[in-house]
Amino acid sequence: MRTATVLLFVAALVAGCSSSGGDGTHVAIPDAGQVFPNLTLQGLRSVATLETEDTVSTWEDFDPDGLRYDLLHVMAICLWCPHCNNETTNIAQIAAWQADHHVAVLQIAIQGYSGASPTWPEIQKWAQDHDVSFPVLIDGQAAKLGQSFNVSSVPLNIMVNPRTMAVLAIDLGEVGDVEAYEQGFLNRP
Repeated sequence: MRTATVLLFVAALVAGCSSSGGDGTHVAIPDAGQVFPNLTLQGLRSVATLETEDTVSTWEDFDPDGLRYDLLHVMAICLWCPHCNNETTNIAQIAAWQADHHVAVLQIAIQGYSGASPTWPEIQKWAQDHDVSFPVLIDGQAAKLGQSFNVSSVPLNIMVNPRTMAVLAIDLGEVGDVEAYEQGFLNRP
């Protein structure tokens, strides 16, 4: 029975790997406004720590005084998804802009290259291939993230206010211009 459930989940995600067209249009998702969960997951902090598997909390970027971050961009991904690959490449390319604008990024990998739960070597390969400067965490088949959000399509972009950890928006599909997308949230009052 478990195998059938996993296969149905994989099939749903394959059908759900998508592009939003890159216009930054927000999908009306009822979860917006809720507090992002404090999950503890295994993963790596960046390509600089490639050899060190670490335990990371999704609330490490919680910044109630606004001293470090103005925006947290959480992205649920599948390593096999071409749209997740494209968006990750785009995010990695604007790392300096994100640092200057106090944007933190956190990726949560829910499937590896084969559609099964991601493995540590797959996360290492992903981080190295994309030269990421942000954490990439493992949450096989969205076991933890799926308790709080409907992870029916990837990439799943969750924008969070790091002062309160309130979810600002949830968008399905690849964001074409990540810098403009994130800037839109930074410009909000």
